[in-house]
Amino acid sequence: MKINQLEPAEIIRDDMGTWSHPAYIAYLDAHHINEESISEEAWNAMLNHFNIETVIFFLESSVSSDDWEIMMDSCDITKWNPIAPNGFFLIDIHFGEDDAYAIFAREIREVEVA
Repeated sequence: MKINQLEPAEIIRDDMGTWSHPAYIAYLDAHHINEESISEEAWNAMLNHFNIETVIFFLESSVSSDDWEIMMDSCDITKWNPIAPNGFFLIDIHFGEDDAYAIFAREIREVEVA
């Protein structure tokens, strides 16, 4: 299996504050173009394809309830700047059905146990 290591990309968020990594969105478009969601198996296949692991942050757990309501009502998350965990980089920041989310990824690292 060929690994297409996903690397950080320049982030230029739109006027609503959303953005997707170009390689990530190209993969989803190529494999899941007409799907509203993908299965856990398909998600894991994408992780393997890019040799990454991910973490997801949700707006609601990252800001005050007042700020969450304002951002969700206005469909504007430009003021939300979630901080990537150490070694991770942003691959997607968008609105979901009930909340906004940010997905961060990093290369899977081999771990040696002494």
